[in-house]
Amino acid sequence: MAKDRNEEALSLSEEILKNFELNEMSTQHIILKCLRLARLINDFDAVEWLKQEAHGFERTKDGKMTNAAWELAKRSGRRFFIDESSIQKRSTRTTKNTQVKPKMVERAFTDSIAVMEATVEAAKARMEVAYDRDISVSSHSTNNARIPAGNQQERNNITLTIRSTTERIEKVKSKIYEYILSVNYELKFGDITEDVFTRKRKSVDTNLKDICPEAIQKFISVYENLKSNNDEDWANAVHTCRRIIKEVADSLYPPSNTPIQLPGGGKPVKVGEDQYINRLIQYINSKSTSEKFSAIVGSHLKFIGERLDGVHEAANKGTHAEVTLDEAERYIIYTYLVIGDILAL
Repeated sequence: MAKDRNEEALSLSEEILKNFELNEMSTQHIILKCLRLARLINDFDAVEWLKQEAHGFERTKDGKMTNAAWELAKRSGRRFFIDESSIQKRSTRTTKNTQVKPKMVERAFTDSIAVMEATVEAAKARMEVAYDRDISVSSHSTNNARIPAGNQQERNNITLTIRSTTERIEKVKSKIYEYILSVNYELKFGDITEDVFTRKRKSVDTNLKDICPEAIQKFISVYENLKSNNDEDWANAVHTCRRIIKEVADSLYPPSNTPIQLPGGGKPVKVGEDQYINRLIQYINSKSTSEKFSAIVGSHLKFIGERLDGVHEAANKGTHAEVTLDEAERYIIYTYLVIGDILAL
């Protein structure tokens, strides 16, 4: 079901981008499609933002924008600064030497896209009839009649309305377009990442069936724990990842009470029951012909082993190790990747 929603969201985002780029419909209709996209991907902040754009910005009883509407207006690029001192100067009688200190205040235009687009269309219609009528200059000069004034000032005002309103529309459109474009990229990248990880997971699961079939059931337990909203379940998922890696080590390089002496001397390496990371590193070194591969996988293995052991030791001491859902998800990905590299040898 989630995959179907993602596919629908990706298709809808492509359609919306096309609507924007080819100007296929009114911006108001595009915003409604954007609202549906935000609901599909459960982006509730964007849902609230686009609702304000589609239906108008909320106001208090005294006509002012609510705090939420004010913040969302910023996201739409609707807020701007204006020098109120210049307005005050024009509206009051002042001498030429009077200096009014600039007073910059922030305002927001709140007309909906539908209203602004209607304003532009109405202005264009007015422009079509705001032409100067043909007159006979000779007849007026003969009769000493005054030549009637043209509609140049009206056309200038209409042009100003069209330009300023269009600029405002484009500001909002650009912000919404940027949002849809980012959603489109995230959905595409998510599909790519999911496909890559799915292939890796299937490969690991197939190989685990042969050497450690119990680990498959433990991975299922990990998935169930990750679905929980309880951080203790997330910690349990991490504990299970540690047990999976340890069982793989037991299968590939069983524990021994006799430490291993590495080439070149140095301190012997323990490969007992609890030293499962050391045992896996020794297995990697014995199977890999590439020192670089052994070093990279070994370093990854040490990193995840230390983190998993840290959570495990905290639990043994009766303390609760804080594990976030994001951390738990990373641990299972790391576990799959490391086991996949080891089993590929």
